[in-house]
Amino acid sequence: MANISAVIVPAKVLKGGKHKIRIAVSHNSKTRYIVTDITIDSDKEFKDGRIVKRPDAAMKNVKLRGLLDKYQEAIYDTSFIGSMSCEELVEHLKNIDKRNRRTIRSICEEYLAVHDLKPASVAHYRYNLTVILSYFGEDMLIENLNYSYIVGLEKYLRKKGNSSHTIRDKQIFLMGLYTFAQRCMYIPMTVSPWNGYKLPEANVRDSWLTLEEVAMIRDLPIRCRARSIVRDIFMLSYYLGGINIIDLVSINFNDCKRRLIYERTKTENRSKVNKFVEFDMPDEALEIIDKYKMPDGTIRKYSTLRTKCFRSTVDYHMRRLAEQVGIKNRLIFYSARKSFAQHALDAGVEQSTIDFILGHKLNTRGTSLFNYIRVTPELATNAVQKVCTCLRNVVPLQANQ
Repeated sequence: MANISAVIVPAKVLKGGKHKIRIAVSHNSKTRYIVTDITIDSDKEFKDGRIVKRPDAAMKNVKLRGLLDKYQEAIYDTSFIGSMSCEELVEHLKNIDKRNRRTIRSICEEYLAVHDLKPASVAHYRYNLTVILSYFGEDMLIENLNYSYIVGLEKYLRKKGNSSHTIRDKQIFLMGLYTFAQRCMYIPMTVSPWNGYKLPEANVRDSWLTLEEVAMIRDLPIRCRARSIVRDIFMLSYYLGGINIIDLVSINFNDCKRRLIYERTKTENRSKVNKFVEFDMPDEALEIIDKYKMPDGTIRKYSTLRTKCFRSTVDYHMRRLAEQVGIKNRLIFYSARKSFAQHALDAGVEQSTIDFILGHKLNTRGTSLFNYIRVTPELATNAVQKVCTCLRNVVPLQANQ
């Protein structure tokens, strides 16, 4: 256990022989000091840890005793003190006053400032913060969060008509801010306010398609030009391993030749074994690319794709496609990605290879296998071809006219 005491350091004498009272923190065979704002005129006014021979000695001793009690209480409340160095402990104690002023908003702003986040993520976090503070208020301190507040937040969000998925998202966001504040030592490592609280179940989007449904979309005769474009781009995403639209419209297919190599935008700043997605594109994808490719090698002509207007257009035509084909599940552009992953798994493709194609971080926990092997572009190519072969062999049912 660390020891603390009030001292003066003769070597740190101020001009005129004055001294600052310091709190000596002894821990792990080292001693470091916290400077206070209590000043005495000479070393003769300090004896045995107390201020003496001054008219205001009693008042200053009360203040000094308060500081010692505050730091001692903080030491008692720090469960992980044994793993801290003396320097770390001193910084932890010096941050006590700071943490008492840390609101949820200030923690969020600091989190956004120190992390390299995409604009869309920053906007999402700020929106979550606005929703949460509509319940807690602007002055809510992060250290005041408790189980009652957490349950109250869920009840408030449900009254506002939020789904379980949305409530879960807000709670996880708040948990992240709380953990960040603990790591910064703004709040102690105590029992989590979420201890005993069960997060609402995440909604699993029932948006994947069977091979037969994908084949029906592929072969559907379409008169509407805009809907035909949406269908083709949807199928291109499927043939390219469920590629996201933001990545699809950024690729220069003139440079690719037949092999697709790209870094997934969503995870480009994350550390992972498989930095790039890489595999040979199937013939079906090349046919669609040749149909829509611009002279600069992109399919950017149809990527007003990045705009809200395009997204609403895609959503509209995906719904119309679902009606024509007779698909009961929700059909969205994301269905291409989800369906590819499911069909690859059904075809016997290893999970690590599917993760590689999707641009996910490979899960290497619990095994040393990835110390010896890696997923290669050849494995990914074979997997994509296997899924495409399965789709080629499907004879679709008659679609609704």
